[in-house]
Amino acid sequence: MADRRFAPQATLALIVVLAAMAVRTFGLGEQSLWYDEGFSVLFALRNDVPTLFARAAQLDLNTPLYYVALKGWMAGGGESEFVVRLLSAFADVVSVALACRLTAAVLGRPSPIAAALVALSPVGVLAAQEARMYALAGCLCLAAALALVMALRRSTPARWAAWGAFGSLAFAVHVLCALVVAVQVVVGWAVSWRRRANGEPIGRAQGWVTVGVGAFILAWVAAIWPNRAGYGVSYAASADWPALMVQTLAGQVLPRLLPAEWVAPAGGMVLVALISSAIGLLWQREPRREPRGLSFAALAVAVASVAAIATFCAASGKFSPRYPTILTPMLLTIVGVAIAGAFRSRAAISAALARAGLVVVMAGLGAMTLTLRGNPLYANEDFRAVAAHIRAHLQADERVVLVSGHFAPVFAYYWAGPQDAWLALPDDPVLNVNNALTYTDAAPALNKALSGMGGAWLLLWQDDVIDPTGLVTALLRRQAQAFAPRPDTPQFAGLRLLHYRFFRPYQPLPEGILTEGSTIEHNRAEVGLSSLGCRQPHPVRAGDGFMEVQCFWQTRPFVPLSVYTKVSLRLIDGRGEQALQSDQPIAMNGFPYVPFEKPIFGSYLVPLPAGLRAGDYALRVIPYTEAGEISPQVSLPIRVLPE
Repeated sequence: MADRRFAPQATLALIVVLAAMAVRTFGLGEQSLWYDEGFSVLFALRNDVPTLFARAAQLDLNTPLYYVALKGWMAGGGESEFVVRLLSAFADVVSVALACRLTAAVLGRPSPIAAALVALSPVGVLAAQEARMYALAGCLCLAAALALVMALRRSTPARWAAWGAFGSLAFAVHVLCALVVAVQVVVGWAVSWRRRANGEPIGRAQGWVTVGVGAFILAWVAAIWPNRAGYGVSYAASADWPALMVQTLAGQVLPRLLPAEWVAPAGGMVLVALISSAIGLLWQREPRREPRGLSFAALAVAVASVAAIATFCAASGKFSPRYPTILTPMLLTIVGVAIAGAFRSRAAISAALARAGLVVVMAGLGAMTLTLRGNPLYANEDFRAVAAHIRAHLQADERVVLVSGHFAPVFAYYWAGPQDAWLALPDDPVLNVNNALTYTDAAPALNKALSGMGGAWLLLWQDDVIDPTGLVTALLRRQAQAFAPRPDTPQFAGLRLLHYRFFRPYQPLPEGILTEGSTIEHNRAEVGLSSLGCRQPHPVRAGDGFMEVQCFWQTRPFVPLSVYTKVSLRLIDGRGEQALQSDQPIAMNGFPYVPFEKPIFGSYLVPLPAGLRAGDYALRVIPYTEAGEISPQVSLPIRVLPE
């Protein structure tokens, strides 16, 4: 029979769980899916279960259980935005219920405090409203922590098997959960060895389950290890461990770590909460030492997991604001356990501080959760609206070009038109810097898609990574009316849409790097730049407004040039006199901020003076930085034809 003393707490906990469900399902299908969500849906839909296991390891070095679960979920409920996100919402609501259960397991009595903290978490709400694996991973990490606490309270084979099952499932949802499981192994064995010193035996089940979970994780790591070389990270995080530790701490209360100036205060707030939790656990009033020991074990798991995630990100050079999300339910639950324990502290000041701290924390979390819906920082890119806009205005002789091509899955989710009407550059559903576009990649693909077309729509997102020099924009601009794209007026929350109408049917581009007749000179200091030469793609006549010149440059590995690198184009007549000079960025978007060790395409539209006469000229193309001219320089013979 249930203890009637705890009926009010159980009722409050149920109310908190229901409120959490209401908050997480409110407006669940309102926003467009964003890139990662579109990948989840299309990846799960278009692959059978064996293929999901194989391709998850190949595409993003991740484990496939979330995609398998999502596939089954959609088979029963459909593919709408609301349905595909509902799986994450349910998982996060389960985390709220588990928080209450963990409080009871540690303190011996239920309390809705931890559940309320998890329910009000803006990080949890945001994860619950995304068709991604982070809410489910956080739920399973918390379930594993609960199973560990119960196994440490009373060691039985069934309880250790439960911990092994939840830990394995958490890893099967996201690879970073392996760090959380490893921390739980260390803490669990530390507690067991301490008890062994006091004469308590260590059960064999703990050892066998630990070995089994470890073997499962190592087997998967061995499966994905061969793919690591081909997986280009989309961005490099700072290797500064303290900075990443602060970001990981801040990620427990600050969704997506935005705005950036809030990161340090948020990280400090979480650190203060953890320190206060440790003090509160020391002061809690318990007749036995066991609950206090379990409380510190759970706190150690939470803190060490944060440090493990930060260390991994510092070592790998990749950090995502979503990584800390898998720790949030567990960490907030531990803070809630400490506050609930401090309410029964022997010291009156401790109980008073606990109540004041609870009010402050819940007010802060609640306020941030309320602002999520109206804050533009948390608005998804509106792929739904942009796809509808293009469909409504696309002409029969136009095609759509997507750059970067990795967002093709979410575009395809919303695109109801013919599949051959759009092109993804590059054709890879994962953001990978190894796919950064070069002329020899883009020109053949554009020729195939646009040959004979009268126009194109260019949809840009994260092109600063895949097309940092503006290659595709430059190639389309050269055929567009008035040499310039016409931007559309609608804004789509971070997406850029350009519409081109070509001045004549699309003219195929040379698919190789052609540099007829140019001469490369090395007469200045070299700072990591080389040239493949220049060419004049079209004849020019006296009286034309512009002359087009194309150059191909190559950077040397690990020698990043200044972002202000430019070229000076100088037209010299037969008498050696300068007829014109035009200084322009070396590439359409300038030189990228990150090292770009691929050929750079420069398309330069040189304005011609009104009085330029027909005849033979020499064009000198001179690269330079703030420090002055650099090598190599290129000379190209130019013939200006009569009008």
